[in-house]
Amino acid sequence: MAKPRIKHYLINEKFEDPGIVIEIDSLGEYILFDIGNIKRLDRHLLKKINKVFITHTHMDHFIGFDTLLRNKIGKEQVVDIFGISPLADNVYCKLQGYTWNLVEYEPRLVFRLKQYNEGLFETFQYDIKRKFAKDFVEEEKVSTDIIYENEFYRVRFAVLDHKIPVMGYSFEYKDRLLLKKDKINELPLKGKQIGQFKSFLEDENNRGKKFKIGEYFFDWEHLRKEYAYIQKGIKISYITDVIFSEENVSKIVNLVKGSDVLYCESVFLSEDREQASKVYHLTTDQTAYIAKKANVKKLIVFHFSRRYGNRKEKILEEIKELFPEVE
Repeated sequence: MAKPRIKHYLINEKFEDPGIVIEIDSLGEYILFDIGNIKRLDRHLLKKINKVFITHTHMDHFIGFDTLLRNKIGKEQVVDIFGISPLADNVYCKLQGYTWNLVEYEPRLVFRLKQYNEGLFETFQYDIKRKFAKDFVEEEKVSTDIIYENEFYRVRFAVLDHKIPVMGYSFEYKDRLLLKKDKINELPLKGKQIGQFKSFLEDENNRGKKFKIGEYFFDWEHLRKEYAYIQKGIKISYITDVIFSEENVSKIVNLVKGSDVLYCESVFLSEDREQASKVYHLTTDQTAYIAKKANVKKLIVFHFSRRYGNRKEKILEEIKELFPEVE
């Protein structure tokens, strides 16, 4: 069956600031992974962005916060931000770089932030009506690698080494049970009954149970086969600014394995491995190795070093030799 309608793409060219966009129009979900230079993005899209996942706050991953903020002023909205400590302080300092003496006339804009901090998830809120004060909300022990989840998708994370702790992310749109509309129309079910029927089929715990339609009872297995199908989800992973180490590779592979698409940095050619190690980045062959070991279906590379000028094709050629499914 067809994949869900999810649009995803790099924000910038491969030599420029890292970051990707995921758009899910059907859910009204518009997501950024990293927020470097985002001036290329349409302002109407920026107004709709409601979730931002940040790997770390080096300038090329975070300088676009001001651009996002500028496009949010005047719109009542809650924007969720996720990342790793000291992100909460970084966001607060950004917000306090401006004067907010006329905010009583502005629509309510709230940034809600959840950060990983040494085994804890800490949540803070910044409300324009409070001049973006840093308000503590809650903290909880981390018991899972899921930093966000709703009915339709989850985002998992891994803490990686870039000489500072940084986040790697995996966006996982869940498999969905959908009803065969032509077949459903044949049944004497209407309104809420169809919803109850779908809920019955969605629950694997109903295996072996029966559902009453009209005067008759039918097995869960039969009904699921005849009246429903599974729309497979999609897994999109995002990795950037990491050193090639045994620990990093193990964590990355565990996070991104089986991805339909892996967005991964490939900063240096293989001949510059020593330089890559010094600045905690990946080379072409290292990126290809990770993609192959994780059994990803498609690799999209970015974050090329500017030292290569117009040699973009050379970088891609090196990777394709080891991992042909690269864009």
